Amino acid sequence: MATLSIENLGLTPGQLAEARDAEPGLVEAWLEATAQTTGLRSPAAWFIAGVRSRQQPAGVDDGKRILLVRLAEARVANIGHVLPDEHELREEIFGRRALLEPWAGDAELVARMVSLWRQANRAPGIVWPRA
Repeated sequence: MATLSIENLGLTPGQLAEARDAEPGLVEAWLEATAQTTGLRSPAAWFIAGVRSRQQPAGVDDGKRILLVRLAEARVANIGHVLPDEHELREEIFGRRALLEPWAGDAELVARMVSLWRQANRAPGIVWPRA
């Protein structure tokens, strides 16, 4: 497998200069994290955003988590209107084999998804039938 470098990321000349001027250890850490993270739609954008943050990447799992959270948010936006209650939402997003199952214990993330579901998909006045 070829090693990822800033030259083969497809950065613009300005971004390339920015990466070359940044702290070398930070650039190397973000190159490694970018190379190890699968499913990135734009590795160059993810890399340069990480370098601009001036923070070390927390780990490859965090990159995967970010992508899965975005997918879960899209899922809530797309199908949340058919989920009659919070329990169903939690099962859909955090249940067995669900997108965010590994983070089902993260109360902040669960609250974020519930809030998104309430804001985006619950029209006032709709009363769902009880089973």
